[in-house]
Amino acid sequence: VGTLVGGALSDRISSRTLTLAALLMSAAGLGLLPFQTAIALILACGIVAQFAEALLNVVQRVLLMDQVETSHQKEALGWLRMVVNFAQIFSYTIAAIASRLGVAPLMVLDACTSFVSFVVGRKILPRKPPEGDKDRGLSVGKDGVYASKLSFFGCSLVLMGWSFFYELFLEGGAGRLEILHPGQGLRRFSMMMLLNVVLCTLAAVHAARFFSKAWLAIAGGMMLTALGVLVASWGMAHQVWVFGGMFLITLGELMLGAVAQYTLMRMTPGVFRAGFYYSVGLTVMQCGRIAGAALAFPLLIHATSLKPFSAVIVGVLAFQLAVLFALRGDVERLA
Repeated sequence: VGTLVGGALSDRISSRTLTLAALLMSAAGLGLLPFQTAIALILACGIVAQFAEALLNVVQRVLLMDQVETSHQKEALGWLRMVVNFAQIFSYTIAAIASRLGVAPLMVLDACTSFVSFVVGRKILPRKPPEGDKDRGLSVGKDGVYASKLSFFGCSLVLMGWSFFYELFLEGGAGRLEILHPGQGLRRFSMMMLLNVVLCTLAAVHAARFFSKAWLAIAGGMMLTALGVLVASWGMAHQVWVFGGMFLITLGELMLGAVAQYTLMRMTPGVFRAGFYYSVGLTVMQCGRIAGAALAFPLLIHATSLKPFSAVIVGVLAFQLAVLFALRGDVERLA
């Protein structure tokens, strides 16, 4: 809900205002949550915090597009990915060190970071996009040519498939590895995921600069991710195969991640509701993650045979490639 609301509001309210509002709501929700005793108040604070996170997920990119020229938008998104990944590593480290203090201090710390970000953002974020250059935002720089709604939703479906692969392996791979290697599986998987995040952090900007052709990058990223999931899942009895599969998944994430959000933005149809369409695309992608998490248990964790799992991976990949091939003209022209 927060994603869709954020996209709809971004068409009517400045992205700066929405970003600051999301940070303030996050600070309030997380700061008050540990001190509530009534179930209704706990739920209310949790809903506010989650809504703020979903809202920020949309408007932070819209804000970036409003401030950056079209020729530099893809690289700017690469910098954003790098910062977000670094923040993940930093937050995980703090959580591991301070875990003995309990949940409440961590939530209060999270609330304080949101409030500090609100204060700093209020001072440094421009109230209006830079003047003198109108080639900014989601719906500019296309020379009056826009993708159709069908093409946009097709692009969303393609990216949803990649989210499905990633979440299916993230949820199912950890569980299956723990079953095959009791007491060590989760630790091994966590170390590989940490390595994945570190590599994506270090290479995010370079990947955004290097992969200039979105169509090829998306196709290559999908195939590498699917291949990596299959290699790691079939070879979980041996660590070297899991590591090799995870390396392929990381390469796929770098390729696709370098262009995915930029492509989805460039494929938004029309001018006046670009933010809303973009939020719909993000929601469709999120459905892939939900489907992957839901199917992790029957297809991977508790599966007696990996043949149905493999059939699903190959089938989804074939569908993605077919849709992407049909969209090749629009993607190459706009992204």
